[in-house]
Parts: sequence; structure tokens; C-alpha cells
Amino acid sequence: MADSNERKSELRLLREAAELTRAELGRRIGVSERQIYDWENGIKLPRIDRAVALARELGVSLQTVCSAIGIDVTGVPDKET
Repeated sequence: MADSNERKSELRLLREAAELTRAELGRRIGVSERQIYDWENGIKLPRIDRAVALARELGVSLQTVCSAIGIDVTGVPDKET
């Protein structure tokens, strides 16, 4: 039997690492618990402003959030020089 973490989405693992429930994260960024569920399960993608809010609340970069939700950020600079 596979390890349960292998079945969890990257976004869910980030949320759990931040010790937040879906409901709590949703309250913090102004969306429903269902919306968080949909993002974690690849049903929908967050708008860019919500992705930024996710990064802020989870304490990770926007690139990390994009990668976690399946957006390829290869070659995108982390910040302008």
C-alpha cells in the first residue's frame, strides 16, 4: 500500500505544513473551504490574487504555489534583477 502522503496534493501538503485547516486558510484569504478543496484537488485554479494570498499565508513563494497547483514555472525568474 502506498504511503498516504503520496496521494496528497502538493498544495494540501503545504497547507498541512503550515498547520492550517481548509476552513482556516479559507477564512484567512476570503474564500470558502470548498474553494480550497477544489484547488487542492485540481478541480479549479485560483485567480492570481488568491494565489498570492495563498503564498503569503502558507509562507512560501508564488512559484512554489504555482508548482503545487500544476502550473509550470520553469524559466520564470523569481524576481527582477
